[in-house]
Amino acid sequence: MKKKNRKVLLQKYLILVFLTTLSLLYLYLVDWMFGYGFGNIGYILNYLLYTASEKTTAIFLLLCLLVPDIISWIRGSQPGREAEK
Repeated sequence: MKKKNRKVLLQKYLILVFLTTLSLLYLYLVDWMFGYGFGNIGYILNYLLYTASEKTTAIFLLLCLLVPDIISWIRGSQPGREAEK
């Protein structure tokens, strides 16, 4: 069960990285097509997560994504699934 669980988690994060890469490439392509240049993304990033509340919320959401997966990676099983068996 441990190997299967870890394989699923690796697939999840590989797909996440792949989709993130495709999204960034799409942003750069659209900026290039409309003539803004490749430096426009860096300019826009200065205005993302501008306030402390936005930064706190982003960190909290990232932790909500990562912490359960880290726990399941270490334990090797999904918690709370005994009732379904």
